[in-house]
Amino acid sequence: MDTMIQLYMEETEDILQKAEECLIKLEAEYSVDDINEMFRIAHTIKGSSHMVGFEDIGNLMHKIEDMLDLVRNGTIHFDQNIVSLCFKGFDMVKKLLQNKKEDTGENGRLADEALRLGETIESLIYSNKTPEKKAAPEQQNTGLVSSLLGKNAKGKNRFYISFFIEKGTPMVSPVFILILKSIESIGSLIFCSVTDSDLEGFSGEETRVLEVILSTDIEEAELYTYFALPYVEKINIVDLTRSRLEQNDYCFNDTDDTSYLIFLKVFIKLYDMLFNQPDGLKNNKTQHKKIRSLYNETINAYNKVNNKNRLNAFIRDLKELFSIILEIYEEQREAAEEDYSNIRAQMMKLTERAYNFIKGKHLFKVFQPRTEGFIDRLREFVGMLNKSTTLIILINLSGLEIISEDELKALIDIKNQVRARDIEICIVAQGPNARRIVNIFDSIKRFEEFYLFKSEIEAVLWMLYSQDSFNRILNKVNEIQI
Repeated sequence: MDTMIQLYMEETEDILQKAEECLIKLEAEYSVDDINEMFRIAHTIKGSSHMVGFEDIGNLMHKIEDMLDLVRNGTIHFDQNIVSLCFKGFDMVKKLLQNKKEDTGENGRLADEALRLGETIESLIYSNKTPEKKAAPEQQNTGLVSSLLGKNAKGKNRFYISFFIEKGTPMVSPVFILILKSIESIGSLIFCSVTDSDLEGFSGEETRVLEVILSTDIEEAELYTYFALPYVEKINIVDLTRSRLEQNDYCFNDTDDTSYLIFLKVFIKLYDMLFNQPDGLKNNKTQHKKIRSLYNETINAYNKVNNKNRLNAFIRDLKELFSIILEIYEEQREAAEEDYSNIRAQMMKLTERAYNFIKGKHLFKVFQPRTEGFIDRLREFVGMLNKSTTLIILINLSGLEIISEDELKALIDIKNQVRARDIEICIVAQGPNARRIVNIFDSIKRFEEFYLFKSEIEAVLWMLYSQDSFNRILNKVNEIQI
């Protein structure tokens, strides 16, 4: 069973047990706290069910959530009929889960029963509303969350995103609103863990996590730039398109940006010393001391990183590489050609691993236009960058068939603007339209030259191991550490 589905099953079964306990108490005596708890349970199951693609469960829970929301707002009167419908609803969820787990062949029948139960709940909602309260739900629809959820979903990619707000943030509602506004600018909101009424009541402590499902044409690596917002401490993105669950917390922390910049400087300096300098791996005390210093600098930078979870394996392998290099010096032996070849290969692999982890998050920003007329979005994207720590913007034009003359002129202007901040723009073109894109940039080479590559990793490797890049990275590290 898929990891995400397994996790969903386990959590939903635990929540259903809590729902049953809560309903038993409500059956005996009405309680505002219990109604609120039941509402949260229905809301949670609805969101997680839509996340894993169990629309039948998610839709039924949506009906129960609506019913309980109107009960707690006083729009409809609470009675035993509502308790009974809740019991039937959660019992139906158990049956649907069991069928999905064991594939009993009852899916069609159970789906029909769930649909009919949902229609019954909807009928109760509209037949029991008190006249004076009828306007309340319509007023709620004017809020930001309701407005975004009410729009048609657009975009080929779906992401489940958790935003973690920094402790001590004075008010979380404005931060949530900034996040939702960013979502509005790049895609469609499919699910949101907070409601419009929630946004009005949050202060600084009650809720520090916002969970959403976003539908968008933008790729994951691009999203980090859009969501690098004030007071957002870290973000976790699950790509639902590939049904892939990873612990991929990314901390929007200036200290982390600086640490990754130092890692990169150390790595490039090590490569420069071993393969570009005449001493290389020769038995040389001064060289030995310099490499030992680089090793210590790596460890110090790692200790300052806020989120080490995904970095541990990389640092372990980097330590092993340093160990192999230092061992050659400490044994006072001449390095063979095989030593150089193995070390170079390991460094290339580590570089590719590091890029795949930090692309879009630290140092390397990725922008991928899919249609003509992308310049306005590119300008907006560049305006959101942390320009002190961004090294390269990789513009992947593989999805385009042509670039207009106006777009080319604008691209040159943007390139010159960011180059003044020591940020390089690299063009990536691959696939069936690559030759056409390359020809366009070749035609202007006499006036303005762009770096062109067949893949992102090819661009990164070329940039990192050129002397020009090495000097610019050193300048940025020195500038930040002042």
